[in-house]
Amino acid sequence: MGRPKLLDREKVIDVALCQYWQHGIDNVGMADIARLSGFDRAGIYKEFGGENGLALEVIENYYETHVAQRLPIFDAIDSPVEQLKLLIDGFINNNVIKDLSIYGVHDDSLKWPKPPAKSRGCAYYGLMVSDTRVTFAGKTKRKVNQLEASNREWYQGLIAKAEKEGRLKEGVTVEEAVDFVEDHMLLMQLLSRQASNKDRMLRAKNMLLKSLFAESSLSIQH
Repeated sequence: MGRPKLLDREKVIDVALCQYWQHGIDNVGMADIARLSGFDRAGIYKEFGGENGLALEVIENYYETHVAQRLPIFDAIDSPVEQLKLLIDGFINNNVIKDLSIYGVHDDSLKWPKPPAKSRGCAYYGLMVSDTRVTFAGKTKRKVNQLEASNREWYQGLIAKAEKEGRLKEGVTVEEAVDFVEDHMLLMQLLSRQASNKDRMLRAKNMLLKSLFAESSLSIQH
């Protein structure tokens, strides 16, 4: 009998991220990850401490290789409205964004990170709408809660800036707007997961923008 193949942690994490992003974590089992990575399922369980531990590694890898790479792009966009447009367009186009200049990015060195093939919507929001999320415990649960709080803080900064600049629609509070954006992101993920018509997703985006921002802030349509 040959010697067991040494487990490549990075390959397993990469395979798991791609599968979760393409099919949703609820629809991917450890047997699938073992088969596609070429490593023994028992070895993967032992290395990561089960599905819960692997999910934690996938989440951290996703934020390091995709989310962190996008932050300089958002920082380069002056308008909070355009930042939100770009975020939503990531959902609509399954994270394929080729022309950043339409959102106000003029630094050619900034590139939107390439997602896995056939990815659907956002890997993070795919996790947020999954049934699997409720089974997370320990470090994985704390990490998800931390990211949820961090995302909300980012939205609050975005909406507060829009309010300060007079872009927020009259009568809409920052907290109401943040709640609406968070709910809308979950909706966009569900639409993406169901392979909804792109025009429908565009209409949903425009409805969000029209509901939150003054008409003068919506002159540029994408």
